[in-house]
Amino acid sequence: MNKEQLLKKLRLEEDHTVLIVNAPKEYVSLLGSLKYSTKPLKTDEGKYDFVQVFATSQNQLEKLTQQCAKAGKYNCIFWATYPKGGGHIKSDIQRDSVWNAFEKAGLRPVSQISIDETWNALRARPHEMVGKE
Repeated sequence: MNKEQLLKKLRLEEDHTVLIVNAPKEYVSLLGSLKYSTKPLKTDEGKYDFVQVFATSQNQLEKLTQQCAKAGKYNCIFWATYPKGGGHIKSDIQRDSVWNAFEKAGLRPVSQISIDETWNALRARPHEMVGKE
């Protein structure tokens, strides 16, 4: 997959304010010159149009989701990215456990995509925005 295909799949636009946390090196190289932050600051509340977290354990996923959900604008594009089952990255995360992490952050899952042969991503929105544009 090339950069343009990835951005389209993620609904990420070049003019978005972007936060991508814990991304693997291969993913970072695919993003090329895209500008983004890698760590949410306390002063970042409501700053980002696009937030993506990468996690390899349920505990890490829950922590990152809690921290980063607040950094996104109210209806930002929020992706939790986790290893596919049976892949080379061992993980205790499953799709249903991502739902639990979202619930704790006041979000609901709305769609799932495959990033590549290693990673899946689940997108979330605030409860009251699910089903709206």
